[in-house]
Formats: sequence, structure tokens, C-alpha cells
Amino acid sequence: MKIKSKKLKIFLSRKISVIAAIGLVLMLFAAFAGPFLTSHDPNEMDFNNRFGSISRENWLGTDWSGRDMFTRIIHGGQVSIGLALFGVSIGVSFGLIFGLISGYYGGVTDALISRFIDFLMAVPAFMIAIISLALLGPGGINTGIAVGVSTIPLFMRMTRSQVIAIKDSDYVKSCRIIGVSDSRIIVTHIMPGIWPLIAVTFTLQLGTALLSTAALSFLGIGVSPPTPEWGSLLSSGRVNMLAFPLGIMAPGIAIMLFVMCTSLVGDGLRDALDPKSVE
Repeated sequence: MKIKSKKLKIFLSRKISVIAAIGLVLMLFAAFAGPFLTSHDPNEMDFNNRFGSISRENWLGTDWSGRDMFTRIIHGGQVSIGLALFGVSIGVSFGLIFGLISGYYGGVTDALISRFIDFLMAVPAFMIAIISLALLGPGGINTGIAVGVSTIPLFMRMTRSQVIAIKDSDYVKSCRIIGVSDSRIIVTHIMPGIWPLIAVTFTLQLGTALLSTAALSFLGIGVSPPTPEWGSLLSSGRVNMLAFPLGIMAPGIAIMLFVMCTSLVGDGLRDALDPKSVE
């Protein structure tokens, strides 16, 4: 089958990105469909089967309380990946809104928003997430919100810089001269110019957001046990890592694979969506 899209051809030419994309799709499927296909309860304890080895019944063995590790990894993936998607979506939504308003209208509005974002940019993103979680309290939804708040400055600054560059172009000035409304200019001329960068950054930030989610849960201020989440699984697994190495290896490898896949897919999208690559 002949592929007509040059952007798709460029992406497919990066074999490592294609492999990563397949891996990412499989991980997403396992995370969101897997919990409905597993036969074990992720929180069901069986102290007669503590630290069970790999078997046909328990693919990754059982932890210190006899819970099936494979099932907990699958359910934990749903929580971790879901919160990463939720958090980055919050960052994109608010960052896009603030960036469009600040970059397009400028003036006092731009100055106020920019100074506030400069203040947030001066604080490490992970520290913003910790402060947000301290104000909101622990829990899954609050963890996603905290991670999302920490990503708003990045998307806002990126959107603002792109909008400023596009709004000074000749075709946007021509639209203003003939009386095209601001909302139509934003939707039809500015948004198409910034969405490739948004798509690339969204993909790359998924891995960072998952790392932040896992780190917050690892520290005990994110998703609380017994809810399985890759960071909390790492935290509980380290206590018995000598007796049950898979307790820390399995969630660690899952986090590593997800971050690696999102990074490689993001690199492939950046090459494919680069305007210079399709000229």
C-alpha cells in the first residue's frame, strides 16, 4: 500500500520510533483493558502464598501478602498512565488558554500572566506538584491535578512564544485588515500553526508526568495504598527486595519502558511534524 502522507512516511522511516509506538499502544491497551481481563483481585491477600515464585497461575509471582504481582502491575498501570494523561491534559488545557490570551492580546494581560508564569518557572516543577498536593491532600485525582499544575508553565510559555511569532505574519495581518474576528483568526490561522508543537510536547511530557506521579506515590503523598500504582508498588517492594526482587523490578521496568516509549515516539513526531521536513 502506497503511503501518500509525507509526514507519516518520515515517522515510519524512524524504525525505533515505530517500535516504540507499538510498545506504547500495547502498554495503553494492557493498562486500560487488562484489568477487565485479569482473573485475580489486585488487593486479595493470601498469606499462605507469600513470595510465591513465577508460575502458570501467578505470572510474576506473589508479594509479601500473597497478592498476584502481575495483576497489581496491570491495575497499577491503569492508575499511573491514567493520572499521567489526566495531568498533562490539564497542563495543555490551561497552558493553551493562558498562552493564547497572553501572546495574542499582549499589553497588561500579557504582563500579568507572564510575571505569574515566570514565578512558577522559577520553582522546580516537582516542587510545584508537592506544594499543590500538600494543599489539596493525597489521593489519585489530587495527584493528577498536582502534576497538571506543574506542567502549565511549560505549555503556556511554549504557546505564547508561538502565538507571538504567528500573529505578526503577513497573512494574520491581512485577516485583521479585512475585518476577520479574533476568535476566527485564532482558530483558523494560529491554532494550526502551534498544534504540531503541542502534540510533540504532550507526548514527551507523558513520561515526565508518569515519573512525577510515581515519585509522589513513592514518597507516600500521592496515591495511597492499597490502590496499586507503580510508584507505590516500588515503595512497598523495596522493603522486601531481597526476598522478592520482582516486587521492585517489575514496576521499575514498567516505568522505564513507558518513559522510553513516550520519549522515542515524541522524537519521531518532532521529526515528522517539523515544517522544514515537509517542504
